[in-house]
Amino acid sequence: MIALTITDTKKMMQTLLHAASFDQFSLQEVSATKDISLFLEGRVHGEFYTAEELADDASLSAREFAPWGQYRELIASFIKGDKAPLSFKFVLQAPDSYMQKLLSSPDFTGDPGAVKALILTFRYENMTLTCLTGTAMRSFTLDKSLDTLWDQAIRKSLANMQIGFEEM
Repeated sequence: MIALTITDTKKMMQTLLHAASFDQFSLQEVSATKDISLFLEGRVHGEFYTAEELADDASLSAREFAPWGQYRELIASFIKGDKAPLSFKFVLQAPDSYMQKLLSSPDFTGDPGAVKALILTFRYENMTLTCLTGTAMRSFTLDKSLDTLWDQAIRKSLANMQIGFEEM
């Protein structure tokens, strides 16, 4: 796990809220505080859908969390304004395809069955935007190769997006 201070907050917020860069990520949760607070849990409630809707779109029942891209504009509409929010936290989960790519790396030395998710958290507090990486495991492991791969991938992705950051 690493913590990165984003040095170009405006560009990172543009990328998060107005570009499709993270749209394939799943939305675990969002909390934001301005003059009021907003909290969204991204867990999909399958019982909301009719049997016909589930039959038409098999991905609805297969998803644990909603796609970030589906709610990005709603979150952006709450965040926008003349004043920055007091704080926010976005907890995103990398797509399974991305996780499988890292698990197939020759540098991964752990048990693929033990891996549940790759987590990316953006936290804004005291006018500072921080990006935190994390891995969710199904069982305890001493192997940290996935953490290392995930941390490297996020550093590389931010650099490719030309978003400045500093290691904390």
